[in-house]
Amino acid sequence: MLDEKSIIPLYYQLKEILKEKIKDGSLKEGEMVPSERDLMEMYNISRATARKALNDLMIEGLIERKQGIGTFVSPKKVLQDLTGEIAFARQAREQGLNPSLKVIKASIDKDVPIRIYNLFKMDPSESVFKINAVASANDSPLILGTTYIPLKFAPKIESIDFEKTVFHEYLENDLKIRFTHSTLEMDPILLDDFSAYYLKSTVGKPALSVERLFYVGENLILIEKRVVLGERTKYLFTLKHGSDKDKDYSFQMKLDREHGGTEE
Repeated sequence: MLDEKSIIPLYYQLKEILKEKIKDGSLKEGEMVPSERDLMEMYNISRATARKALNDLMIEGLIERKQGIGTFVSPKKVLQDLTGEIAFARQAREQGLNPSLKVIKASIDKDVPIRIYNLFKMDPSESVFKINAVASANDSPLILGTTYIPLKFAPKIESIDFEKTVFHEYLENDLKIRFTHSTLEMDPILLDDFSAYYLKSTVGKPALSVERLFYVGENLILIEKRVVLGERTKYLFTLKHGSDKDKDYSFQMKLDREHGGTEE
């Protein structure tokens, strides 16, 4: 039940109760969620409290409203393990989903941002292969990706159809590239026109911008930039603790200095 004497707002308490019911399977995928009126009677709360809790769950992508029918538990989010398996396609299959990739454009890019050249420590006269693509699971777009790889590391990559070949499997199996480590940067964003169009979503909807740099030793081999729909995906980090943690993982939190934060 809800604690009316708690400093925690009632809507937040209710949201957390419903969230746990979704996580533990009490409310299953595709199942109808109690209506505002039902919640009012069940928890003796106002309509405004029930509405706020449901709206927040909707923003987080845990429930979805179907016009004229009701509100239902959303399909499970696709889990991506950032410390284990790299390929999205393989991770999706392991979760019983059918992954697919729609290539928007794949070619040697003549207009690569200078920052990309600097990261690769390349001269702008050298060639970089670039892929723009949309990754989906069960035909639902989840990720709008931009990938860069210097042509010197993959000289025949232009001939590969990546709608039929998993990109990371090509790197591993055909090019024998074995990444030693990677760095990751994530930022919350709002979808722009381009991203919303290809992700079949709405301009201004919350999403994540993810940039991952893959290395072999000290050599940067691959840059992946992704716009990820937060309502359909979630990320998993496995962080080791104890005396050996610094040997395996590096975790850095960046806080906004403009709002009183510091960097650690």
